[in-house]
Amino acid sequence: MKLSIHPAAADNCNTKVQVLLHRIEPEPDLYRVERGPGNPNIHSTFTFTPENIVGEIVFGWSDFMGKTVGKAFEDGNRLIGLFDDDYEQLVRIAEAMHKSVRPSVVTVSLLTDFVFDWIKQSHRKATDESMTDYVLHECEKRIMEAEIWIPISYFYIPRPFVFGEITFRAITKAMMDEWETSVLAKCTNDEERAGIKIGMERRRRKFQGLAVATMKFEAEPDRAHEIAYEKTDKSVSLLRFFSPAMLDPAKISYSAPLGRQHTDSYDYLLVKDKEIIDHNAGLIDRSSPVWNLTLEDQETWAPELHVLHGLLIADKLTDFQETVLNSLIIFSRSSLAKELSDKLIYMLVALESVFLKDSSEPIQDNISLRMAYMQDVSVRKRIIADVKEVYKLRSSFVHHGTRVSLDQYELLKRFQRHALLSIMALIPLAASPISKSDFFDDLENRRLRG
Repeated sequence: MKLSIHPAAADNCNTKVQVLLHRIEPEPDLYRVERGPGNPNIHSTFTFTPENIVGEIVFGWSDFMGKTVGKAFEDGNRLIGLFDDDYEQLVRIAEAMHKSVRPSVVTVSLLTDFVFDWIKQSHRKATDESMTDYVLHECEKRIMEAEIWIPISYFYIPRPFVFGEITFRAITKAMMDEWETSVLAKCTNDEERAGIKIGMERRRRKFQGLAVATMKFEAEPDRAHEIAYEKTDKSVSLLRFFSPAMLDPAKISYSAPLGRQHTDSYDYLLVKDKEIIDHNAGLIDRSSPVWNLTLEDQETWAPELHVLHGLLIADKLTDFQETVLNSLIIFSRSSLAKELSDKLIYMLVALESVFLKDSSEPIQDNISLRMAYMQDVSVRKRIIADVKEVYKLRSSFVHHGTRVSLDQYELLKRFQRHALLSIMALIPLAASPISKSDFFDDLENRRLRG
């Protein structure tokens, strides 16, 4: 794949990097910190030796937050490079390139590495290319056609389906068998085979049977993962809106891209007479975390899923359609929260984002009335009363730190159902390209009709 950058952006970045090229300096004294002896109690699983190092070493330093603040390379018997504000300027150049490079198939991190590499090569008189040409050529070498699979924790499906730009499919036993066979075929001795079998058994427990979100790319691998994760998170959040966890505030959903499911657990050692005698571990939430999206579920929600699929793949959305999507995603995240107070905040933010015209409107009256007019007249008084009670809970939490307790569970359960149905009623409206102005006009007409 050929990459390009706008000529004006290239000139700007090349001019700025020339300044940095003359800012290279020896490693500052501040960075020459003598490290003390290591902690002998920390268990080491691997020791690096010179044989493990491939290619030239690039030296980097990070602050206490883990942010890179300097990079250097060897120049004879010393280290030279860019540090602090100069390194920060290098990152700014990489970010500027990222905004201008087309197509957008590389990460800021990769651009940063190659901009620094150009500075190193230019200092050594090893390249006469402009910085942008050098960086784009190096990036092009990293671009590949690939398919990213992101497993979704505790999520199971009976057959593949497409939702938005994501194809969901299951990791079958046959897939895992094929993977294990291909890896074992490369082993040269029994010790390697035994190690592979142990590793594959661990992977089977982790992956086999789970649904995965899949997407094909032509991109640098890290950028492909960035895009795939963003689109997967959006699609899974919208699907999760139709999960059982959305029906009960006491229920927690753990269906999210694997590693982001926030499963709380306990882990402790039992000690007697200063001697460890036992180890206990387990999950705090003992309810079933499994979510099976059955064919019956997909059929039940087919009209709503069809609308949302169309919005996810649309080239352009109206302001109302974007608002509905964002509201659904925010509301869906309430199911991931552990605390009732946190769930309530997510739900109210979702409602306010779609049912308020602007920040100057009175919140409680407009939210309660507009939610009510999305539903049948027989439940409108109940909705208005519950919304106002729920805002009292929110105020107590936000202003006084008073968390929602189980005593308010029935109120919160009713409110969650009100909110769920009100937001769900927006989905058919989003099937047509109406604006937010059109939506609020329609609500006003409903009010006048009673």
